[in-house]
This record gives sequence, C-alpha cells and structure tokens, in this order.
Amino acid sequence: MEKILMIGPFSKQINGMTVANKMLLSGLKYKYQVEFIDTLKEVKFDNKENQGEFRLLKFLKILKYMFKEIYMVTTNHYKCIYMTPGQSFYGFARFIPYMLVAIIKKQVFYLHIHGSKFREIYDRQPKLKQFLIKFFLKRAKGIILLGDSLRFMFEGIVAQDRIFICENGVEDRFVASPKELETKIKNKKIEEKQYVLFLSNLMEDKGILTLLKASESFSEKEILINLAGKIEPKIEPKIMDYLNKNPEKIIYNGVVDGFRKKELLLKSDIFILPSKDEGQPISILEAYANACSVITDENVGGIGDIFSGNINGYACDNKDYFTIVEGIKKLKFDKNSMMKNYNYYNLYFTEKEFVGRIVDILENN
Repeated sequence: MEKILMIGPFSKQINGMTVANKMLLSGLKYKYQVEFIDTLKEVKFDNKENQGEFRLLKFLKILKYMFKEIYMVTTNHYKCIYMTPGQSFYGFARFIPYMLVAIIKKQVFYLHIHGSKFREIYDRQPKLKQFLIKFFLKRAKGIILLGDSLRFMFEGIVAQDRIFICENGVEDRFVASPKELETKIKNKKIEEKQYVLFLSNLMEDKGILTLLKASESFSEKEILINLAGKIEPKIEPKIMDYLNKNPEKIIYNGVVDGFRKKELLLKSDIFILPSKDEGQPISILEAYANACSVITDENVGGIGDIFSGNINGYACDNKDYFTIVEGIKKLKFDKNSMMKNYNYYNLYFTEKEFVGRIVDILENN
C-alpha cells in the first residue's frame, strides 16, 4: 500500500479546513497508508485582523515540534505530500520547511488552498516575499482550489494546467437520511414559525451582525434563529446584547459538533451566511445535505461555484440587512429549493465524491 503524508491543521478548532482535512484523512485510509502532521499548535480564537500574524510564543511552540516533523519528512518516502497552507504570508511560510525538504528529496507535493484571498494578500507583499511564495508555488506538482472562479488567484504565477479543482464535501454523519428528509418536508406547515440557522464562527466578516440586524424585522412568533460557533472577541458585547434582549427569538448554542450539529441542521428551514470572506463554505453544503434553503451572497469568494440565488435559495447583499429580510420572507417553507439542495448535495458533495476528487488528482497528474 502506497504511503501519503498530509500536512495541515486537523484538531482543536472547527473550521472549513480542519473539517475537510479530517474528512480526507479518514477517506484516504481506505486506499493508502496515510501519515499526518497537525500544524495547529494553538487553540486561541482571535479577532480576524489578528489571525495570521507573527507571534513569538506561537513561533516557539511551532519550533518545538518542527525538528521532529522535519525528521519524519526526511526519513520517509511518500507517493506524495498533500499540504493545506494558510493564505497569509506567515500562514504560507509555516509550510516552507516541509516544502524545502520535499524539493531537496525530489518528493512530489501538492498545495490545497482553502480560501479566496490568496492573490489579494500576495499582491500586498513586498517583492522579496512575493519571490519566496512564487518560488515554492512553482515547485509544487499542483495547486488545488475550491472552485473554477478562484483560478484568477494564480494567473501569472502558476500555469493553468497545474491548477486543479476540488469542491468541498460533507461528512456522512451530518447528512439527513431519506426517512429524516421525508419527515422534515412532510411536517412543515406554512403557518409555523421559521427556523433559521447561522452555523459558523460569529465574526463580523461572516456577517453575523448583518443577520442580527435583520432579525429586528421579525417577532419571536415568526422566527427562531439558532447561532452556533465561536464568538469573535471584539463583537461579543454586541452579540450578547442581542441575545439578552431576544431570549425567545435568538439562541446561542456555542460550538457544536456531532449529534447537536446534525440536530440543528435538520431542524432548520433556512441557513444564512451573509459572509464577506469565503473560499467555499462547507456549512452551505451541510445545509444542502439537510434540505435547507440558503441565503448568502453569491458574489463572495467561491460561493458562486456552488450557489445560485435562482436555484438554491436567495442571493443577498452582505452589506444590506434588508435583503436578508426579503430572503427570509420569500423562502418561507420553500420546499422546492429545499429538495433541489438535497438532490444537488447527493450529486456532487458527498464525502465519497470529495475524497474521490482528491484521489483522482493525486493519481492522474
């Protein structure tokens, strides 16, 4: 059995990259002998603008494990090394020691970029840092992106024939069964209140404050909003104010996983993510897998690759809370979009399809 090494964040935090990495690790084990290096050494959840910054204590913690990890890469031979670096300069530079060893050993490696801001951040770097990033990108066997609309990020840096597309997928444990789907659709009545879900870290960039502003247009008899995820420290007072004033309308569930996460998805009619910064949200695909209509901004990142307002729900403007209000009213028990989304998930975004796309890239390129 051939050996593969995965390098990226796996534990301690729940976000799109850690979820995708754990799902892929589990799936690849059926075909390969898989080893992995977890690059996530810190659990602190910080404000968006502080993420990706250089911190001395964090650097020293990374350094503590680095020698052992480099030894592992140096003394083993792999079919390939699969890495998921961050988009910031330091998030990318964190992986340079592994890439350097791979280059010296003439070891094939792939870089999977989970995001849509790579080019924007690259263009802001001084020439020396750009040269460094470009040097390692050009030596990767391939760059894997989440959708076709994100190819522009590497124009003039990496040849298009070395860019591969792999849409995200949904873990099987979070998918509604046919029986659960039938019960959900059958039991919905137009006169009932709508159940809305926000399943992401509660950050300003994720649009949580825009959603909370929209909630002011509905009474507790019309709507129940479930929030789940870590709260960004700088906006916590504002969020707590909404929660304290609307205990019957807005419920904060903390960080959820397993049964509770599946329960929230299955109970919800509408999933809302008015985000300003996304690659391709797994949370939207999880909503599809549980027959939820979706409200999101299709012009952000790679969302447009998996979402169309005319098909999957309602396209909002993430800067205009009233477009969310309009979407909620329009999608009141829209069983048509709910079923379309479930079927769409089954065609393209199952765990098996996701792992299969990665295997196809590793085997055939």
